Amino acid sequence: MNSVAIFSLTKKTMKKKALLFFFYIFALAVLYLFCEGITRLLLPQIKPQGTDKNLIVDNMYYNSHGLKSLSSGYSNGALVKIDQYGFREFKTKVDTTKKSLLLLGDSVTMGIGVEADSTFAGRLQSELDSVNILNPSVVGYAIEDYENLAKHFIVKEGNKLNISKIFVCWCLNDLYFHVPDFETPGGSLRYLFGDLLKFIRTRSRFYMFVKTQFFDRPKTYYLFDEKFYSTEKEEFIQSIRKIESIKNLCQIHQIEFEILLLPYEYQIRNAESILDQPQKLMKDKLAERGVKVLDAANYLAKRKVNSTQLFLYGDGIHFSDAGHRLIVGYIIKNVMFSTR
Repeated sequence: MNSVAIFSLTKKTMKKKALLFFFYIFALAVLYLFCEGITRLLLPQIKPQGTDKNLIVDNMYYNSHGLKSLSSGYSNGALVKIDQYGFREFKTKVDTTKKSLLLLGDSVTMGIGVEADSTFAGRLQSELDSVNILNPSVVGYAIEDYENLAKHFIVKEGNKLNISKIFVCWCLNDLYFHVPDFETPGGSLRYLFGDLLKFIRTRSRFYMFVKTQFFDRPKTYYLFDEKFYSTEKEEFIQSIRKIESIKNLCQIHQIEFEILLLPYEYQIRNAESILDQPQKLMKDKLAERGVKVLDAANYLAKRKVNSTQLFLYGDGIHFSDAGHRLIVGYIIKNVMFSTR
């Protein structure tokens, strides 16, 4: 066989391989789109991940970021509107002639993935029309931010919104504010493929479905965060000190102060064996400092509801509509609200 014939045969072989390669790519794309469509149809509870950047402004409260006033956008598929004061907006508007309850929390209290009036903050506002429920909570907050917000609203602004109570809604990850993101669960992958993973999370419900089937992320996050709850850990020691600092600030200005401990899904899977060591330690140490503490773990575990139904799909930290409904029920039963 001469060189021309060999070249022609090689060219045909390469062409076939190229066509076969593109056929496989096309087939995989069609299969993915089919799976994506079926997932969206059968599992509408799976929401896109992420919070629009235009909702957040840097250094709003000293060195803490905050919600941008009069902005709007989406967070895990739910519409978020921010009022003129920098709080998540409810149907009931802020009335400066009333007393106010200031909620300090992170993305859990912000209520990502849930409509404003269905979050426990929004439901609380509906239950208490004689009090403003102020919710500046946002993704990424921790104890340092809570201290900054308390100082801002009470000292810098001179409590112009008539805050009579500050209520810290504590998520277990609120204490490790100096832990690099790449050390947290999935952090190394986010460090290497952050933009790609963000693109996939915000667009693919099928990705979230597959991830949830193969990985127990709620368990992973709990086991990681639980390690910080020790009297020998600097993060825990500093968190207790800062909570006490907020309490002391409230005392000086005659403002009530209370903290609500919120559980992870993994902690309450088994109602007969609740994993509440972090909450017990928090209650013991804060009681020594005269801080009023509420713990929602047992209340949620005893509701006879599948724990996964109380949280967003595949998410062991952020509450679903059903979870928010139970949380506000617990708050109403256990918290005294002053309108003096």
